[in-house]
Amino acid sequence: MNRIIRVFLISVVALGSLKAYAHSMEDVEASLNEKERYAQFVDQPAPPFDLTGTDGKTLSLADLNGKTVVLNFLYTRCTEACPLHMNLIRQLQTGVEDEGLSEEVVFITIATDREDVAGTRENMRAYGENFDLNRGNWHFLYRAKNESPGLTSELAKAYGVQFTDTGDGVQVHGVVTHVIDPQGQMRARFHGLKFKPQHLVTYLKAIAIGPNAAADDGFWSRLHGRIEGLMQGE
Repeated sequence: MNRIIRVFLISVVALGSLKAYAHSMEDVEASLNEKERYAQFVDQPAPPFDLTGTDGKTLSLADLNGKTVVLNFLYTRCTEACPLHMNLIRQLQTGVEDEGLSEEVVFITIATDREDVAGTRENMRAYGENFDLNRGNWHFLYRAKNESPGLTSELAKAYGVQFTDTGDGVQVHGVVTHVIDPQGQMRARFHGLKFKPQHLVTYLKAIAIGPNAAADDGFWSRLHGRIEGLMQGE
């Protein structure tokens, strides 16, 4: 290969590499803001919790230090929005598995029911089975028998989601999927049921691995690969 052409190609590869590594979380968030209207990016301490799983073991936010956490609240007796929300959670879990991030990302679902603990835990188990959620990195949490019936709905309120008990097995509530970084900071809220799961998975990848992992370099990535192939084929 001509020396001048080789120098030029090396320069292009270097420039493309610099561009690929010029990303920050602000870049990732700005890019997602252009694509995802239901994402809200924040940076504040996540409210702590210390709750009980269906297996009777307790789990706290502090126990998850070093993990990226996807957290949602639901009313297990809800027959409308909550099952749809859990379907989204399953899609997110599948996306995380496909990206090889199951060790880095943990899913937490917290029940807000004020009814009996035994019945709520049975509902929780049914959700896990019905949506085929992977228990390896997903936990369904609730209050213990001796704790206040309103404990988890108050926790939801601390996260900015209101669950109002109207009686007759009905709670009026919003739908939000929260992202907490490995340092315990709340970084994003994805509102409602219409956000695209792949956008949240992209954000999780950026949080868990680093912003460059979520980079979409388009032309530069393709050109970089082709030039490297030419140089290796000399």
